[in-house]
Amino acid sequence: MSIMNPNKVSAHLQNCRITRIECFRFDHEFRGKLLHREETDICGLIAISTNVGVVGFKEFRISTKSLTGDLTMWATLFQRIKGLTLIESIGYPQLKQEVWGHVRVELIESALMDIVGKMDMGLNNRELPGDWDRAYLFNHAQEYVSF
Repeated sequence: MSIMNPNKVSAHLQNCRITRIECFRFDHEFRGKLLHREETDICGLIAISTNVGVVGFKEFRISTKSLTGDLTMWATLFQRIKGLTLIESIGYPQLKQEVWGHVRVELIESALMDIVGKMDMGLNNRELPGDWDRAYLFNHAQEYVSF
């Protein structure tokens, strides 16, 4: 999958660095509201912050078979992109496809592409998607990981 044409990369994308990665695993109550029924899938949100103020978000729903252990152990591999430029970060998951697996690679690429899309549109969006706010997310987080 070709994510970005290197010839069209602007200076602001090259200077953008990943400064923080957060993962929220939603609790049983919030997950039930999202799915509108009982399921064992794990739902959550990943947020990737940058030094230029743009934050990329991606909601996720993954099977319990894909998440062995807790969210911290599962998401730890993402910390490798912290400090990388956005350009370096976009290529990194493909290099780690075998170790990370398809679910992790797709999740992180989607959040990174959210950053690229916002930057292309000139947005400096630090807001959470939809009607969510941080207090609500923390109140309904079964697990939270930040690095």
